[in-house]
Amino acid sequence: MRIKNVNGVEFCIFENIESTGLVNHCFTTRKGGVSQGVFESLNVSYSRGDDKSNVDENMRRLSEAVGFDTNKIVSGHQIHKTEVLQADYSHCLKSISGYDGYITDKPGIVLCTFHADCVPLFFVDPVKKVIALSHSGWRGTAQKMAQVTVNKMKTLYGCKVENILAGIGPSIGKCCFQVDKPVVDEFNKNMDFAMEYILPDMESENHYKADLWQINKRLMIESGLKEENIEVTDKCTMCCDDLFFSHRRMGDKRGSMAAFMSLKEF
Repeated sequence: MRIKNVNGVEFCIFENIESTGLVNHCFTTRKGGVSQGVFESLNVSYSRGDDKSNVDENMRRLSEAVGFDTNKIVSGHQIHKTEVLQADYSHCLKSISGYDGYITDKPGIVLCTFHADCVPLFFVDPVKKVIALSHSGWRGTAQKMAQVTVNKMKTLYGCKVENILAGIGPSIGKCCFQVDKPVVDEFNKNMDFAMEYILPDMESENHYKADLWQINKRLMIESGLKEENIEVTDKCTMCCDDLFFSHRRMGDKRGSMAAFMSLKEF
């Protein structure tokens, strides 16, 4: 994963996904927009309390830099579960609720999920020309959102897992993601390898540090993805306060980042 700067707008891309030449994609940073105060500067959420005209301008700058059509965005209210919507043109700019993932084979549709510590998961099948994008916080990760999304790619479009490329984007890292026993129990209930990636926090009794990046990677591998086809971030949203908004660091008074991905229209 690397950070690109296009006309002052900074965003993250995955090398493996970029190399396909089939998609436009990004995970936003907070740099390159016009928002002020706690939203400074590239807030892309209309629901945080930012001035709409600022978000409009941020989206205009971002879409020009990345290369997608703001009139074809599919997004909605996320609920930290594992429902994945098969998106078509009828879903663009609609008020959608109840989904934390989107999948499509329709060129031009812009899949979008919002983030401020939760993990963005990008998937591309360059053979079937199918893309998927999922929001996976600790609840989604514990409920195996990565595997749910891969299974949707297989059942809806006949994707072969060995062809799928994946990216695990910026989110709260194991350095900062402190959890308690009930959260650990949720992971252990659903996966037998969880404690390989959840370790005791040596500085806080009865607390643990969880590695959501590696848990999601393991879930992808157990779904059949090749390890060499999975690209994992090294950017923690809580640590990198100059680059990212973070719910755990900032609370509710903040902007949001987003993941975007669309199949190019040739």
